[in-house]
Amino acid sequence: MMRALPSRAAGRKPGRSSLKDARRKPGKKDDANIIERKNLDDIIYQRIMQMIINQELLPGQRVYLDHLADQMGVSRTPVVNALKRLAQERFVDWVNRRGIYIKRLSKGEIAQIYQLREGLESMAARLAATCMDEKEVDRWVAVFKSFKVKETTAVVRRYIDVDRDFHWRIEELSGNPHLRAAMRIVNMMIAAYWFGLPRTIAEAIPEHMELLDALRRKDPEAAEKAMRVHIRRSVEKLLRDAEAEEAKE
Repeated sequence: MMRALPSRAAGRKPGRSSLKDARRKPGKKDDANIIERKNLDDIIYQRIMQMIINQELLPGQRVYLDHLADQMGVSRTPVVNALKRLAQERFVDWVNRRGIYIKRLSKGEIAQIYQLREGLESMAARLAATCMDEKEVDRWVAVFKSFKVKETTAVVRRYIDVDRDFHWRIEELSGNPHLRAAMRIVNMMIAAYWFGLPRTIAEAIPEHMELLDALRRKDPEAAEKAMRVHIRRSVEKLLRDAEAEEAKE
């Protein structure tokens, strides 16, 4: 009985075709998986950021990866990627051998963020000066005049929302997407780490009225100056508070 010879294909070394298959580039399915992973990373990043802004994660609080992943119904990987991104943006601290913590900022550091805000928003006001029509100016004037009441907790919360929307509107009207992208991080840091107002509503409203008057007159220089003065006074107050805080330590 003749014994079957081994197949030539079985003992053959990989040829060009097999090596080419091994080195093949990712196909459409691989690309789709990469896109899906990136989308998930973005979603988790946004969710953690919102938790910080909503004070569900507080400054100084330790973040436990497994707990956060379970809470969001995902694996550790997208959570790690999101936290690394937040660390690059200075929202999170990775402390060697101690863990991951939501960043805690001093009043001096908040003042530095406001200094950055002063430069960016002053330019935004200048660019927006010719873009707000008189009807919109009148609406904002009426809104700010409505705050002639005692500064209760509820009133302050409402004012913070209105003030934020007003400043965001100035940034939008600037028409400069690069400026708005730079302001995005500044605004998120203020929302995340500054609870309240640096000065009273009574101090801020006349400054808003001066800015609105410049917008009504479509005067870029006056709008830039009014915004700069408005934010610089907050910077000065924060720096005084920071000095007082350091003196107590």
